[in-house]
Amino acid sequence: MSEKLAMVTGASSGIGEAFARELAKRGFSVILVARRVDRLNALKAEIAPGSADILVADLATEEGISVVGRRLALGGISLFVNNAGLGYRGKVLDESEANIAQLVRVNLEAPMRLSRAALGPMVAAGTGTLINVVSMGAFQPVPYLNVYAATKAGLLSFTEALADEIEGTGVRVQALCPGNIPTGFQDVAGTKGSRFDRGPSMNAEDVARSSLDAALRGGRTLHLPGALDRLSLFAQRLLPRFVARRVAGSLIRPD
Repeated sequence: MSEKLAMVTGASSGIGEAFARELAKRGFSVILVARRVDRLNALKAEIAPGSADILVADLATEEGISVVGRRLALGGISLFVNNAGLGYRGKVLDESEANIAQLVRVNLEAPMRLSRAALGPMVAAGTGTLINVVSMGAFQPVPYLNVYAATKAGLLSFTEALADEIEGTGVRVQALCPGNIPTGFQDVAGTKGSRFDRGPSMNAEDVARSSLDAALRGGRTLHLPGALDRLSLFAQRLLPRFVARRVAGSLIRPD
């Protein structure tokens, strides 16, 4: 197990790209995973010449999940960031079955299976770090971003329970729950320009830095990177669930 070899999924943009850059700054060699080979090659050349590699995989497919899972199962990776994810804004009744299946596979099935693949060698070695990128949307239902929030709620539950299952093995697990971060997610999800998109946010670089600082020092399983995220969660827990749900929906609802 190399102490300085990391893998990041969804590394071609947004929070995944920020993780890749931050890991390279900290002396890690990084395996960059995403669908877009051109972006991966550009990032590899820019951030870590000679110490980065790429693995092209679409985690919406069985083949993509299997390719990444096989590499993780080979071992040697001491830090794995399960970051790839996507969302679509709109009513469930207006969404296609294909899109719903894609969301569930990329946001929930893939990170669950890849967590398992990564943890086997880590537990055997008695060391390692797993970071699952969840979302503040995991803490309450979100109308008009319904399936996305449901998958993130599932991933949060999975990650927190996983931390207890491997307690004492020397492996650290983190559920990273960022709020509204300006990335390419908003363009794909269709939330750009919505009331949600106009809300306060951190940048991706600060999220990655905060996550790694906490994970590498053995911080808590649940990590909210920003003060506003922590305040938001506190407020959500004080409100009745139907009020929190209505507030969330009002921010996402198409105008």
